[in-house]
Formats: sequence, C-alpha cells, structure tokens
Amino acid sequence: MNKTIVLTFLLFANIIAFAQNFKIEGTVEGLENGTWLYLKLSSPQDMIDSTQVANGKFTLKGKLAEPATQVVLLTKNYTNYVFFWLENKNITMILKGGEFKKGIIKGSATQTENEEIQKIIQPIGLKEDSLRTAFSKTTDPSLKSELRKQIANIKHEEYTAYFNYAKNHPNSLIIANITDVYSTTWGKEKTKNIYQLFTPSIQKTTYAKNINSFLTLSQEVKIGGKYADFEQANTDGKKVKLSDIKGKYILLEFWGSWCGPCREENPELVKTYNAYKAKGFEILGVAADNNKAQWLKAIKDDKLPWENVCDLKGDKNEAGLIYGINAYPTNFLIDENGIIIAKNLRGKALTAKLADLLP
Repeated sequence: MNKTIVLTFLLFANIIAFAQNFKIEGTVEGLENGTWLYLKLSSPQDMIDSTQVANGKFTLKGKLAEPATQVVLLTKNYTNYVFFWLENKNITMILKGGEFKKGIIKGSATQTENEEIQKIIQPIGLKEDSLRTAFSKTTDPSLKSELRKQIANIKHEEYTAYFNYAKNHPNSLIIANITDVYSTTWGKEKTKNIYQLFTPSIQKTTYAKNINSFLTLSQEVKIGGKYADFEQANTDGKKVKLSDIKGKYILLEFWGSWCGPCREENPELVKTYNAYKAKGFEILGVAADNNKAQWLKAIKDDKLPWENVCDLKGDKNEAGLIYGINAYPTNFLIDENGIIIAKNLRGKALTAKLADLLP
C-alpha cells in the first residue's frame, strides 16, 4: 500500500514537472533542410534553444522561469522572425519562410490574448501611421499644427483602449507588459491608473514590478527645473553622483552600447567635448546596458573620455526612470546652478549653444 502511494506520488510529480516545460512542434515552408532556428527571450535576447529544420519540421524544448514570457523565433540575421508569447505548454506553429509574422501559433493562451488585443489596437495604429505620413509630407505650418493635434488625439484613443481592456481584464499579463513598455511615454498619472487595476498576482510579475519602480522613481524633470540627482557605478565600479560632476555646463547623456544612433553621434560628441572641456563643459554618460563587457567595449571603441555610469539594468536603468527616458539617445543640458536649460541638443545645435554659453 505504501509503495503504491509512493509510486502514485512520484508519477504525479513527474507529470507536474513535465507540464512545467514547453515543447514547440512546428512546420515551416520555404526553408531549406538544415536551416537553423533560434528561440530567444525578447529582451534581453538570451538563447533558450536552437534547432535545425528537417523535412519542413522543427522541435524546440525548454523551461520558462515565469508562466508566460515574450520570446522571438528567428533565422540567422533576422531574415525571418516572429515575436510571440510562450508558455510552459505544448505549442504548435505553422510558419512560412519570409512570412513568419503571419504564422499560426496555438497552445498559448497568453499569445491568443495578445492577438485579440492587437485586433483592437491595429486600426488605431493604422490611423496614426496615416497621420504621421501626412505630417512628414506637408510643409504647411498650420496643417502640421492640426496634424499634431490629431496624432495626440489618436495616442489618447490608444491609451483609452488599453485602459478599458485592463479594466475588464485586470489579470492580463499582456497589458502589464504594454504598460511597462509605455510607462515613460504615458507618464505617472496614466500609468498609475492602469497599474491600480491589476490583480495581486499580476502585481507580482516582473512587468508590474518594473512599473512600480517607475512610479516610485519618476520625477517631474523639465526645462527650467532643477536636475534630479542619482548615483551609479562608473567603469571602475566606483559610485558616482551626478552632483559629483563639476563644470559650468553639464550634458547628461542617456545612451546604450546597442543604440545605433547613439554610437553614430559619439564621434561628433567627442569633438564637441574636446573643444569645450577647458571652458567648463562636462558630460556624464548613463548607459542603458545590462552587459558590462559590451558597455565597456563601446566606451573603448568610441573613445569616450568623459565619466560613464551604468546600473546594468538595461532600459530599466534607474536614472532613466527618474528622468522618464523613453528614447535613446536623450540628453539634458544643465547649468552651474543645477537648472536644466535644454533637452536633446545634438551636433551643430549643441555646438552652437555651447559657443553662445562658453565663448
């Protein structure tokens, strides 16, 4: 009797353990035998599993740390890719080379919900795309002004759609993820309005914890206002505060080793720094990186001579949350009294401003 109980328990435990793993079985048209498929986390893109296509079929296995996680399935150099929500379940995929994004994915309830939400949001996004296209083509100032208003209205319509969905689905992991992504764009009030709707179980997720960090750290940083101080480790591991940087004018530069536009601008920024350093111009770089080696390599490769700090939290860098950073690069120019006097000055605009301030 005791053996029966033990065997039954072990069998049940094995079933539960197996159920906590995922298995993806897929078919794919248009890819040659031997083509490698890579399954990675969406951010950071750490490898989960990889396999080769065999007779138009593939299998991927693994175990997720959370009940559902956003992942990406891709071929080399992103020739084909699709982002989707994976769960620790049996998943089926039907894909076609060149059209991975149109693939059919079954077995993940979270992915199904994501597709439902996208059906709600897609028409709003198409309207915004149309307005932005019209904005880019016109040179009429009055029309541009009108289009800005219409785009702002569309963005509000999009937020309202997410808010209403959250109100009716407070246990939605997808909405928690979206709110995490858009928190710095929406700002504190709108983000908090959605966050407060979440169930206790959702508030325990990584996404909700990120949102809570934003709500806790975010400050009203604006031109004409005082800078917000913070402290992070520099390249030597020494803690450095923004207030430790001495200069008549300080450029607070938010960047990342992975950010193409940031890296492209660095050579010009180095020239500007060298030209005005002796006159009292300083820079503090804050990197949105989670890989120290890549961060240090970028500093070395780009020959950045100024102080650089990073907390290795990627785009959830705490200084970035304080300053509400939602795009990279972003910078703030701070005067000797600690007042923010300009934002996002780059290239000739930054040089012209410094020429005026530090003749």
